[in-house]
Amino acid sequence: MAGRARTLDVRRMAVARRHPEIFRVFDSLDLGDAFVVVVDHDPKPLLYQFQMERPGRFEWAVLEAEADRFRVEIRRRGREGPHSVKEFLQNDHRRLSAVFSEVARLLAVGSFREGGRRFAEGACGLDWHINAEERVLFPTFEAVTGETNGPTAVLRAEHLEIRRLMESVRTVLGLTDAHSSGEALRRLVATVSAHSGGEVRVLYSMADHAVGGERDRDDLVRRLQAC
Repeated sequence: MAGRARTLDVRRMAVARRHPEIFRVFDSLDLGDAFVVVVDHDPKPLLYQFQMERPGRFEWAVLEAEADRFRVEIRRRGREGPHSVKEFLQNDHRRLSAVFSEVARLLAVGSFREGGRRFAEGACGLDWHINAEERVLFPTFEAVTGETNGPTAVLRAEHLEIRRLMESVRTVLGLTDAHSSGEALRRLVATVSAHSGGEVRVLYSMADHAVGGERDRDDLVRRLQAC
């Protein structure tokens, strides 16, 4: 989608109006379009309602998760139907790659404040992605395959390095040094790119095959969404 998604801030709305308004906006979207919802509490009840009332029609991405401020991007899928693990997590990798590409562009022109804000969104999403894999995908894969020292062990170690590199970027962003910030971001992006390539080629396809049929794969994605 070209341009930035519109924002719907429902924090000052009456509670009874919030979810109906969010669904009204969602239903008005063209296929592939998205909007950002701002709420003052954990939006999991909204996610569960989407899973019940619009199954297979939406994508859900966490942009910010603070104590009293949550931002989530809700996108209308280009095609409707059950998810697969590979489709869901590969699409999230692509979304994060686009965010970090924008951060690199902003840093290159000296826009450190906006670059830092966008990096915080990407880091929040990457942290969510890692947590979803470690809390849901990896244990499920290990339980159904019996492999505990296979690909998931390697990927967990890579997650530690990715988190270390994220902290490095956060540190140098505060120095407003375009060269140092750009180099730190490039190291992170290169590491994430190699890591995600391995996940897409090996783990995601193996997980889709191992967990069972279409319904089982979709149920697993629902659990990943709710992390």
